[in-house]
Amino acid sequence: MLELPELTPEHFEILVMRELRKIGLDVSELRTHRCSQLPEPERGYLLELKGVVRGTGWQRRVLIACRRQQRAIVAAEVELLREHVHEANAEAGLLFGAADFDPAALTAAQDSPLALLRVTDGRTAFDTSGWGTPGHYPAWLPAYCAQSVERDPLGQPRYQLLATGQAGVIVERLRTPTKERRDA
Repeated sequence: MLELPELTPEHFEILVMRELRKIGLDVSELRTHRCSQLPEPERGYLLELKGVVRGTGWQRRVLIACRRQQRAIVAAEVELLREHVHEANAEAGLLFGAADFDPAALTAAQDSPLALLRVTDGRTAFDTSGWGTPGHYPAWLPAYCAQSVERDPLGQPRYQLLATGQAGVIVERLRTPTKERRDA
């Protein structure tokens, strides 16, 4: 099995930029807001990036949280992002997690301008995407890919690989009714 490169904070930031641009969103004014190590036994980190995300006729000041941890992301971590979005004077948040999401985390993000995305290794993403024969990987396949996180009909997390032109997947989650009325 091929060894994956370590998902360092720097690599995570590049991954976020690549994945958002891939789906048609522009990211600008990006700067580090916070970077902290998670307490044991997680052996991970939380990197928060503050910036502006733009699409056609649309933009938001956002806080992008990049969580690298061992266990599933839970509701408390989504609620923490909501607090950090407010503290950073941002309008919306994106949570890129390098772990699965607990169903309660999806509930915590409901009715908030928060988008949840899971980072997974490229081979797993390819094998589950239907793009080709599992186990046969193209040379262009990146080490890591992002997937949107939504609720399936049974209330469990459903992951869908982000693809070119799918900005709407994120834009719809980041819309806030008050902001939309002011922009109109």
